[in-house]
Amino acid sequence: MFYALKNQNSTQTWLNWARVLMLLPVFISFNGIAEQVEVTGTAKIVNGNMDKAREDAINQALNYASLRAGVNFSSQQQISQGALTQDTFSMQRMGAANNIELLSEMVSGDTLTVMLSLYVDDTSQTDQCKAQSLKAAILLPQIEVADRSQLNHGHLFGFNKALTFQFGQLINSQSVTSFARVHADERLDDTNELVNFKGYGIPSWLGEITDSQYILKTKVIDMSTEPYTTSFLGFVDDTPLRQFSFELTLFHGISGEVVWSESFTTNAPWEFERQETVVPNSQRFWSSSYGAAISQQLQQSIISLDNTLNCRPLLGQIIARQGDRIIINLGRKNGVKLGDKFQVVLQKNIPDRLNNMRALVTKNRAEIIIDQVSEDTATAMIENIDAADNIQVHDIAIKL
Repeated sequence: MFYALKNQNSTQTWLNWARVLMLLPVFISFNGIAEQVEVTGTAKIVNGNMDKAREDAINQALNYASLRAGVNFSSQQQISQGALTQDTFSMQRMGAANNIELLSEMVSGDTLTVMLSLYVDDTSQTDQCKAQSLKAAILLPQIEVADRSQLNHGHLFGFNKALTFQFGQLINSQSVTSFARVHADERLDDTNELVNFKGYGIPSWLGEITDSQYILKTKVIDMSTEPYTTSFLGFVDDTPLRQFSFELTLFHGISGEVVWSESFTTNAPWEFERQETVVPNSQRFWSSSYGAAISQQLQQSIISLDNTLNCRPLLGQIIARQGDRIIINLGRKNGVKLGDKFQVVLQKNIPDRLNNMRALVTKNRAEIIIDQVSEDTATAMIENIDAADNIQVHDIAIKL
């Protein structure tokens, strides 16, 4: 049965949501030219719980608004089973959102869909930083699962690789500051003898051999499933909730230092049969409530990643020099174009007290103009440039 409820506010839940939507403009400035954006969110209705489905659908719609319009809604607003439990609602923005309105709610079968309308001011973060015009390459190795025994429920064979590919696809399709170099068959952890972590850093050669500016380590902390409960007379099993929490750690490819770290958590109904073998790279898994909840949290993490990288200058490196020609590890995928100007910054490494090499840069007025661009690299001539003799492999290139 299909039906629509438009602007209905007869229940306390709707009153709570109306209060949320009315609160939004209070925290936002009204600058720039406004553009109307309409977004939809969907969620499955599990065990007849409409409030929980409505909560998930509205959260998904707000998340899509974040990705589409650059509006980042913070988690200060808290909702429990469709009811507002904390009124504090704020947002960070690349654009500012005003006059958010719930247009409609529709139910088709076991799926609930909501539509939101909001006006987005074309206001950039120029007051805080200069927006990054290039995209960073991020090395994404195989995602680690802390407790692999939790994969036994659902027999999720190959979940690590499937999740890595899913995350990489989302980064490549939705991030405005980066793209992923997916290495789903290669693990990265502190027990690997080839990856000798020292302190909180990471070996710089990982970025060098993959031409990546950052390395993103992802670790799944919890995938536990609540116990099954049986309803009256034992005929029907209620659908249990399954947790999903993970932490991201972003390392700089040159210095090896931690740039950003954040944890994310969610849960969703596990709709599959108790003893069923679930294929984690199937559409059936990713379209389930649990798979959709994972994707939503991955999308939220991409927003946080973009907020982190947006104000950071992208540092390319000279990876080859022959005569007066140099090659840098930034190319068409990064957004480099013919005629782009870069400043070359000289780099040298000095040992610290533990004999670990630390990167140090020195000022240099050398500027280059890109005359050839490939997918992953760009080249330029350094003839007739002051201090050109000092330019060497591993020196840094910054777009002007």
